[in-house]
Amino acid sequence: MKAKKIIYLTVFMALSFSSCENLVDNLNENPNQFTISEVEAGHFLNGAELSNCAIQLGPLSRIAGYYSGQLIGYEQVELERYLYNVSNLTFDFDGYQGVVGPARMIRSREVGNPLYQGITKVLESQLIGTYASLFGDIPYSEAVSDAQNPKFDDQLEIYNNLQSLLQEAIDNLNAATVTDVVIEDYIFSGNKQKWLQSAYTLKARYYMITKQYAEAYAAAQNGIASNANSMKFIPKNVVGVNNVKNKYFIALSNYPKSLGTGNSYLIRLLDPASGISRNNTKTDESARLKYYTIQTTATANTGIANELEAEPMITYQENLLILAEAGARTQGITIGLGHLNTLRALLSTGNLFNASVSALPKTYTAYVADDFNAGGIENLDNIDPVRALLREIIEERYISGFTTFMPFDDSRRLRKSDSDIAVPFPLNTATATQNVERLLYPQTELLSNQNAPADPGLYAKTKVNL
Repeated sequence: MKAKKIIYLTVFMALSFSSCENLVDNLNENPNQFTISEVEAGHFLNGAELSNCAIQLGPLSRIAGYYSGQLIGYEQVELERYLYNVSNLTFDFDGYQGVVGPARMIRSREVGNPLYQGITKVLESQLIGTYASLFGDIPYSEAVSDAQNPKFDDQLEIYNNLQSLLQEAIDNLNAATVTDVVIEDYIFSGNKQKWLQSAYTLKARYYMITKQYAEAYAAAQNGIASNANSMKFIPKNVVGVNNVKNKYFIALSNYPKSLGTGNSYLIRLLDPASGISRNNTKTDESARLKYYTIQTTATANTGIANELEAEPMITYQENLLILAEAGARTQGITIGLGHLNTLRALLSTGNLFNASVSALPKTYTAYVADDFNAGGIENLDNIDPVRALLREIIEERYISGFTTFMPFDDSRRLRKSDSDIAVPFPLNTATATQNVERLLYPQTELLSNQNAPADPGLYAKTKVNL
C-alpha cells in the first residue's frame, strides 16, 4: 500500500491498454524519454477505472456469488473457494495502488477541474466501500500516504467518511461546466450527469448497508434514472486481447469447467420445475433463467457470461430496488410497490437481457396491493403485507443483483434483523454450520503492516451487521 509503487503500476496499466484505447496519444513512443510529471494527469484515469472494474467484477465478486448461493465452483481453485477453503493468501488489497493512488494523484494535479475531482472521488468511494463491506475494518485515513503502517479504521467510521466524500463528489460534479473536460474516461466518456447519478446511487447503497433506510431513500431519489445511465464495464472486441472482455468469459477461458451456475439456488428460484420457483401467474422468468445460466465452457455462453456482454457495477435496477425496499420500510406499501413495478415493467421489455433470449417468455405483470395480503399470490403464509412485499423486493434484489455484491451484502445485512424476509439459500457443504460474514485480510497486509489486527476469520460479523 506504499505510495511510491502507485504511479509506476498505473503507468504500466495505461501503456498496456493503449493498443486498443489510445491512452497515450501524442506521447513519445520511447517510455524512457518522459517522466511521470510530463504525462497529463487525465491519462491515468482509464488505468484507475480498469483496475476498479477488475476488482468489482473479478475473483471477489465470484467468491461473493459462491457465498450467497448463486454460483458453484467445480474444479481447481474455484472449487476450493466454493467449499470455503480459502486463506489469507487468497486475497489482496491491490485496489489501494490501482485505484485510490491514481485517483488522488489526479485530484492533486487537477485542482481546478471539478469534473476530475468528482469522478475520482466516486471511484475512490466505490473501491473503499466495497473493501469495507467485504473485510470490515480496513486502512483508509492513512492509506496511500507516507504512513509506513497505516491504521485500520472502524468500518462504520469509514462509511461516514465515504458519505462525506461522495457529497464532495456531488458538489464537484454539479459545479462542472462544459469547459471542464476529461481526456480519458473509459466508463462514461466524461458524462457529468451519469457520474452524478452514480454518486447518488452509491450513497444510497452505503446507507442500505448501514441500515439508514430513510437516508437511502432520499439519496436514491437522485440516483441512476435509466438503464442507459447504469455504470457497467463494456468489454472490447479486440482480437487476441482477452483482458478487455467479460470477466466470467476470461475466468472460464483460463480455467475451463471451473465454475458455473449449475443448479444453484439462484437458478432454482428462476426454474419453474425446481419446487422453489418464484414464477407465478404474473411472473415468467424463462428469459432471465436462460440469460443468467453460465456454462462451464467459455465459448458456450451466449448470455450474461458472453465474451462481449456488459457487466453491471452500479445500476438503474439497484437504484429502483433501493427505492422499493427503503420506500416500503419508511414510506409504506404503496410507495415500495410502485418502485418494484417500475422495475418489473422494465424487465418485461427484455432490455435488461440480450438478443440470445429475445424469443423466450418474460412476463412481469404489475403487482397490486392485494397480492401481498394474506392468501395473495405473494403471501401464501399469511404474514404482514408489508413484510410480504419486502420479502419479494429482497428476492428481486437477490436475482437482479447477480454478478454484483448486492446479494452477499443483503444476506449479511438481513440475517439477524430480518431473517423472516431474507433469501434462505443453503450452505455449500453438509459439514458447514455457519454462513460467511466477511473475507480474510490479505496475507501481504498482515505481514507488512504492524497495525494490522489479528484476522477474526470468515464467520465474524463486521460492525454494520452486529
